[in-house]
Amino acid sequence: KDNNLIWHLPKDLKFFKETTTGHYVIQGRKTFESCGKPLPNRTNVIITRDKNFKVDGCIVIHSLQEALDLVKNESEAFIIGGGNIYEQAMPFADRIYLTKIIDIFRIIN
Repeated sequence: KDNNLIWHLPKDLKFFKETTTGHYVIQGRKTFESCGKPLPNRTNVIITRDKNFKVDGCIVIHSLQEALDLVKNESEAFIIGGGNIYEQAMPFADRIYLTKIIDIFRIIN
């Protein structure tokens, strides 16, 4: 909610860091802004429609297709959010890393 992680799961965050380090991470602008800075030891790619958006230490592009073209020769690249980017990228995914949380939650509106 509000571009924040719903859960703080240290083991999951550790797995994410270990898995994505050294690779391209592709994300939408809002996801990037929720992190506040580029993820270290990764090539950060930001997708945005804003032609004037620039961030030091990141590659800024304007479509998922541009991102796919950029990483086509990489052994692995990761889509890390947000929802719209996940939806667009799903048909191109070879593998999905999914965290399953088994618990009961109360929804608060």
